[in-house]
Amino acid sequence: MLLRLTLLERALQFGHRLPGPVIDVFGNVLYGRALAIAVRRGLFEAMAQRPAGIDAIARATGFHASSIRLMGRMFVLGGYLREEGDGFGLTAEGRTWLLAASPTSVTWLIQYFEMLHQRWSRMEYTLDHAGPPVPYYALFNDVDWKTYVYGMRDLARLLMPEVLPRLSLPRGAARVLDLGGSHALYSIELLRLRPELSATVIDFPSALKHASVIVHDAGMDGRITLAPGDLTAVALPGESDAILLFNVIHGFGEPENRAIIQRCLEALKPGGRLYILDQMVGARAGSMLEQFVPLAVGMNMLTEIGGNTYRAAQVVEWCGEFSSARQVRLRLPGVGLIIAER
Repeated sequence: MLLRLTLLERALQFGHRLPGPVIDVFGNVLYGRALAIAVRRGLFEAMAQRPAGIDAIARATGFHASSIRLMGRMFVLGGYLREEGDGFGLTAEGRTWLLAASPTSVTWLIQYFEMLHQRWSRMEYTLDHAGPPVPYYALFNDVDWKTYVYGMRDLARLLMPEVLPRLSLPRGAARVLDLGGSHALYSIELLRLRPELSATVIDFPSALKHASVIVHDAGMDGRITLAPGDLTAVALPGESDAILLFNVIHGFGEPENRAIIQRCLEALKPGGRLYILDQMVGARAGSMLEQFVPLAVGMNMLTEIGGNTYRAAQVVEWCGEFSSARQVRLRLPGVGLIIAER
């Protein structure tokens, strides 16, 4: 988080004397771009073991020394670095988020965001046509797919401690269907808790290529089946005890989501449960951050695939009269969980 305003600056902002649009369009965008490049080039990794001087960071990253000095001071303002003599060291905030070895690392997610920076250049077309000229997945090469899959895994690891305890599966559950599961991490963690479970993950073949590595490393090869397919068209295995529809509905319009949810409910056993996790407007009343997160995701998905963001009450209504649907409160800004039982 870059700017923490003083009392005087907040007073000026309240009196419309601090030009917020200039900070939004210039400062925040520039800072985010520099941070993404620094992560990709290993600037923070160069200080993983100990603080490092400018010359040592330059050798590790290939950046010019003067560029490192300038970027480093910006990242000091952001709370990720501290100045150490003629160099910099990581703060606790930097170690938490910006080192690949950290259990809470978001380095893959930031590299995925850097890919988004490039595609946002077509946002004006999207705003005129309610969708991009080409969906994001049609533009991906294999490196892009890996960045996407591991970036979404970073995001799932952040959400997991709050989401996993809420996934109370039906008694005697044996089969889980994970739609659009890409990294398969939610299925992996569920299966670790419940040794009697097996899971099927359906996603694009190019995503599952990289998910297979994650599944193998987790020792789940015999329990998780990776099934390539377009979830809007592929036949869903019937008699599922639970279906995960996580971070999917923001990629589609309302008619498509109604159809997907209906197909999910039909694929469940009686008493089976559909779990819908997404960034939802009004999922929890509160701060501006809680309102901003789903709106920002919606804007991105509009640019990526013609998607949108929705209210939790809308999603409950889509589940229809043949299920008992309810919203579960999460302590995550802008994230909602709907549980629908057939």
